[in-house]
Amino acid sequence: MPLSAFIHDLPKCELHVHIEGTLEPELKFALAARNGLALPFRDAAEMRASYAFHDLPSFLTL
Repeated sequence: MPLSAFIHDLPKCELHVHIEGTLEPELKFALAARNGLALPFRDAAEMRASYAFHDLPSFLTL
């Protein structure tokens, strides 16, 4: 079997993700409600609209 075919057939997995990039706003609201936490947004649409990052500091501020 050629090396490229062997590599192609190997199982793959996600090794590194950031929680900020994996949670959809709807899930954030569900988790917050389950845990009795208030979020600084009225709804998922408002939260999604806030995802306009200009640079790292603006991302970290949110």
